[in-house]
Amino acid sequence: MKAKLWATALCGMAGWTLAGCATVSTPQAQTHQAQTQTQTLAYVGTQGSGPGQGVVAVKLDPKSGALSSLGVVAEVDRPTWVLADPAHHRLFAVSETGNDGVTHGTVSGFAYDPATGALTPRGKADSGGGGPTHLALSADGRTLFVANYGTGQVAAVPVAADGTLADQPASVETHLGSGPHKRQKGPHAHGVTLDPSGRWVLSPDLGADKVFVYRFDAAKHTLSPAPEPFATLPPASGPRHIVFAPDGRHAFLVTEMGGSIVSFAWDARQGRLTQVAAVSLDPADFAGTRSGSEIAVSRDGRFLYAGNRATNRVQVYAVRRDATLTAIDKVDSGGQVPWGLSLSGDGKWMVVTNQGGAQGSGNLAVFAVDRASGRLTATGGGLELAKPTSISFTDR
Repeated sequence: MKAKLWATALCGMAGWTLAGCATVSTPQAQTHQAQTQTQTLAYVGTQGSGPGQGVVAVKLDPKSGALSSLGVVAEVDRPTWVLADPAHHRLFAVSETGNDGVTHGTVSGFAYDPATGALTPRGKADSGGGGPTHLALSADGRTLFVANYGTGQVAAVPVAADGTLADQPASVETHLGSGPHKRQKGPHAHGVTLDPSGRWVLSPDLGADKVFVYRFDAAKHTLSPAPEPFATLPPASGPRHIVFAPDGRHAFLVTEMGGSIVSFAWDARQGRLTQVAAVSLDPADFAGTRSGSEIAVSRDGRFLYAGNRATNRVQVYAVRRDATLTAIDKVDSGGQVPWGLSLSGDGKWMVVTNQGGAQGSGNLAVFAVDRASGRLTATGGGLELAKPTSISFTDR
């Protein structure tokens, strides 16, 4: 019996078809399935490259916050950003290749099994540029947006009704601009975000010190510059990622090289960003190299979380009605170089992906979230994992 159950688990992990695997219907198997369905499935992007490396599936216990690994479920070269589509049981992953400025990267689509985490391929698309590093998805799941860091393009890739990616983007827009820092010799599209109205796509560009804004035509899967095509940041800010408040009236940007969070008012009718305020992640006399990484807003919009790679911390802010921020907490990230962070769908847990330093392999660290105060408490749990960079929950 144990051998049959183990074979079934291997089938699910490997993504084999039912024709190649025996189905076991036993009380033990049914109990196991019930247990796995109570766990929250998530996928982790990594900087892994080569055989045995790629996208990792994990399960989070919603009661204790304990994490368990399901292992590598798709061998993808440098899948640094992953994005789950819970409405359709799909997963998308970049392959951050092509940072040489010559070749293009790719984006892969999968269907996922909520019980086992197993992935079934659903096509691969040219990313529209080099070094794809971030993804967003339209509300209907029919268009995937890609930010290409290496060459500064944003692309829109059609997704078929069955979840299959088109081979090529339907639309590609190229950023222009540069900055004073040695990393800003040209544009580097670092993020891509769809606004809550579904009509505009925003892309922070680290190289150009701008947040580009595009009008989105859902019927044609195309992008075109907004009437005000970008918002400008101070020189050497290095815009990284932008997220919206739940009410859709404000947006928050984390800058990588500037190490700051910038609050904007958002006009969804005109596709216009207007800066409201900015706060620094570090004190004015900070002598190190500033490095903001990821940003997230609580579901009720009352709290904002930001990763600070300069100090290996996650910082917590209260969000006022006018989108200004008040610092309320900062905690050790539970590892080195907090590259990404994400809140579980119920808002009770945060998982931080610590890439790891020169001597460390990296890890996932779990924090309990006090939804009344916004504060974080380290659980001491997590997983050792080589170079994790992003995590996407399937219960959002």
